[in-house]
Amino acid sequence: MAFRESRHEYIDVFHLCGDIDMHHALALRALFAAKAERRCPALIVDLSGIRFIDSTRIAALLEYLRDATAFDGQFCISGVTDEVRAIFEILRLDQAMPIFNELTVAKSALYNGCVPTASQPLFRPAREYCYAAGG
Repeated sequence: MAFRESRHEYIDVFHLCGDIDMHHALALRALFAAKAERRCPALIVDLSGIRFIDSTRIAALLEYLRDATAFDGQFCISGVTDEVRAIFEILRLDQAMPIFNELTVAKSALYNGCVPTASQPLFRPAREYCYAAGG
């Protein structure tokens, strides 16, 4: 797994590439822990470069979502492949966090206030947030 980080105004973006598996779980958790410690106001995890994500490694995403509730951070996922989206839907993660098809749509949704904070429940399926943001 490789990653790079970027910042767009108040939004931090993790761009992940390659497979996320057991070997990379600790590094991924450390990245998220650092964001939680700094109370990142908005974080997008861009999975457009990910072909496979082990369901046990999804725990790192859920841990960050849990930690972000403590400071009302916003958190969403962008760029999921059909394979990764299927895993998220099986685990019902699409009902726990907004998932967008493209990074630009996720950023637009955050800028326009269409993404709830981590402490707020999704009141509609996450895919509808994509439509609300114009994606």
